[in-house]
Amino acid sequence: MDLQILAGKKALAEIKQHGLRPERIKLMVGASGGPKWLMLSRLDQYLSEHFLPLATQSMDLLGSSIGSWRMACYAQQDPLATFKEFEQLYTHQRYGENIKAEEISIYIKQVLAQLFSPERAQFVVSNPRRKLHVVAVRNRKLLNGRSKAAQGFGLLTAASGNLFSSKIVEALYPRVIISPQQSTTPYFNTPETIELNANNLSASLVASGAIPMVMEPTKVEGGKDRWYWDGGLVDYHFSGPFNVDDGLVFYPHFFPKITPGWLDKGIPWRKAKAQNYDNVVMLAPTEEFIARLPYGKIPDRQDFVDLSNEEREKSWATVLTATDDLVAELHAALEKDGARSAVRPIETIL
Repeated sequence: MDLQILAGKKALAEIKQHGLRPERIKLMVGASGGPKWLMLSRLDQYLSEHFLPLATQSMDLLGSSIGSWRMACYAQQDPLATFKEFEQLYTHQRYGENIKAEEISIYIKQVLAQLFSPERAQFVVSNPRRKLHVVAVRNRKLLNGRSKAAQGFGLLTAASGNLFSSKIVEALYPRVIISPQQSTTPYFNTPETIELNANNLSASLVASGAIPMVMEPTKVEGGKDRWYWDGGLVDYHFSGPFNVDDGLVFYPHFFPKITPGWLDKGIPWRKAKAQNYDNVVMLAPTEEFIARLPYGKIPDRQDFVDLSNEEREKSWATVLTATDDLVAELHAALEKDGARSAVRPIETIL
């Protein structure tokens, strides 16, 4: 199979006995990754139409960066239609040769206006069955600048400290959870919170995906008077543990690897712990599947630099078509025996 269905020890035992049941999912997770999310677009559409409608229970949706956008789509009244809109808008974005942060901001505002109109935003933040939790970080008071010099100094300081401990990154860029009623349900600890509402949903999504040195930061109504940045700095791929006692954590992922924080990408010894994924079920493509994609990789931000607009759109369209095969494999595994025979230990990728 090109699609891996991976599970932690507790989740594996449950699926082997009862199959993967949507009514058992209590938390859904979306990682940071920019264009990498296109690996999941068709899976998101399938799950929205055929799998998650069977989950009538309350479910928390936790995301950082592009993952928060995906989770916000899941919280819509019509997730399937929203994901189709998002895919179309995202794959056809175009910029000049030297992309400026201001250009990206203009595009983001256009997408937000279409996907999260006032009526849609109100539904998302008040959805009783799909509770959205957006992860961002903010500047400390002494580092609260948005100039390139201030951004560079903050990142360099965080990256240097991260070699010794990821806690240094969190100290410099405190995690902020933006959610209804300032809920921190997915976490065992109690990070800083902002109440999510229809007025600050768009700013929250912008903040969650504002990559330093690439995009413009924003401020979020209800929070401290600071600049807010990409939540992937602290929760890139969400290393857990997750605050779910009785139930499953469902994690469709675009890559068969977990990198805890954005600054951990160059630190091979910084890995997720298997015990933190005890009740996690992850969907992920295999390395072999990825190797067969255009340029032997999944879409990423470098495509905007290395490829022309036409080349990028062609490549991304090929990737999307290829991922239809992942959807077919998931459907077959669920239809056969609830994925009992397809599920594998998550330790194989940790």
